Amino acid sequence: MNRWKTSLIILMLSLTSACVMQPVVYDEARAQALESALASFRAREELTRFFDQAVAYAVFPANWRAGTGFGGAFGTGWLLEGGEVTGRALMVEAFVGANLGIQGDRKILFFRSEAALDQFKRGRFEFTGQANASVANVGKAITPGYNPDVAMFVEVRGGLMVEASVGTQRYDYFPLQESE
Repeated sequence: MNRWKTSLIILMLSLTSACVMQPVVYDEARAQALESALASFRAREELTRFFDQAVAYAVFPANWRAGTGFGGAFGTGWLLEGGEVTGRALMVEAFVGANLGIQGDRKILFFRSEAALDQFKRGRFEFTGQANASVANVGKAITPGYNPDVAMFVEVRGGLMVEASVGTQRYDYFPLQESE
């Protein structure tokens, strides 16, 4: 019995460690999606000062949200420091309120200080207080200006979601590995 438990634990540890050992690769398709999202954000005049003041920013080219009272969202993005991609970020969101539907969006986080950037890179960074209202391609996402040194902006890309909700987002960061 004891040998069986030990074997099961070793098997489970082997399986879970294999999941974490995948290198984060930044390829051509991901680069094109990132460039498209960045061009869209840079075209917005009201974001110029945020690009100028940021020590780094994270861009999430394609996120998806869905809800029916309670909802969630998921997206992957890239952290840029000095104009260079330095890692991948995952975003997971949970929200509650009056919401129904599914929506796609893109998002950018601006880091105004090295301390905020370091906190993000340590992983499990949380951003709370987001409120949204959107229908089809017309939408607004309202967020606090900085939290305290992070600003977030969202562009609704499509879908049909009627929403008035409040939620929290969690971000996990994975450093970029050199591809072989």
